[in-house]
Amino acid sequence: MQLRPAIADDARAVADLETARTPDEPRSAAMIAYWWTHMPEGARWLRLVDQHVYVEASHDAWVKGERRFGWVWVTVHPDAWTADLYRAGVERCESWLLQEAAQVASVEVREDFARELDVLAGLGYREERRERFWELDLVGRREVLLAAAERSRAEMRRLGVELVTLEGADDESTLRQVFELDVATTQDVPTTVPIYRPSFEEWRRNYFENPAIRLDRFWVARVEGELAGMSLIAFPPERGVPSTEFTGVAAKFRGRGIARALKYQTVAQAIAIGATRLRTDNDSTNAPILHINAEMGYVPITPYLELHRDLR
Repeated sequence: MQLRPAIADDARAVADLETARTPDEPRSAAMIAYWWTHMPEGARWLRLVDQHVYVEASHDAWVKGERRFGWVWVTVHPDAWTADLYRAGVERCESWLLQEAAQVASVEVREDFARELDVLAGLGYREERRERFWELDLVGRREVLLAAAERSRAEMRRLGVELVTLEGADDESTLRQVFELDVATTQDVPTTVPIYRPSFEEWRRNYFENPAIRLDRFWVARVEGELAGMSLIAFPPERGVPSTEFTGVAAKFRGRGIARALKYQTVAQAIAIGATRLRTDNDSTNAPILHINAEMGYVPITPYLELHRDLR
């Protein structure tokens, strides 16, 4: 490998490399550039690239008393892939993480990437969690989904739940309510790696500077003026599959079908925009959302495995 530090102009080459690796999950250069410039406050990272390889290691700011997890990401072009090349990329990441005093290395790999999984197993990585991915056919299920969206809107009206987008309602007071809801419901997501909590200003930048997110596609639910839930789809520019960014409902409003109704509104909007398929992902232990996905007609696709190795 003739690795050099990645710069902003490498975003397109890295997006092309990632797309060659997973053509069914094409990557947008604009999204790569966004991710590179919107890391959590206090995070540190290493990004290296050459013609056929992209290597990234990162970690959030260390918090006293918490285990120190670092992330490893290595992509090798399919035409250049060798076990030695992939292993060298992983070891380069681990070396940097050790210099950063990380205790555990974490890597996410698709379940069907047998070659990568074999290398990682040989290095001592073991499965810790499993992220399930689902895909919804918006063409074949168009009429069923639109009818369900209309029924859910009617049911929400009957229950006094208002479903609206943030378009024209992005004042700071409203956004702070969304922020608090997002942070609170994110804590419900099953995880092993501690979840980073951003400041309000960082959260606002991360959401609304994201080129895949728009206010008129950011849905919220209100009950008597109180924010009850949120759901939105990210639509990557240029290329990529639209996917659910997040869905969450405040604990006091659960059990009324609000999450389901919000998801149906985002799906109906995706159909109106012209999307043909939609993806979502959930931890394999998140039973309530998995149930909604199955009900809506999402079909399971290849999951990602989260593997860990103790660097000590």
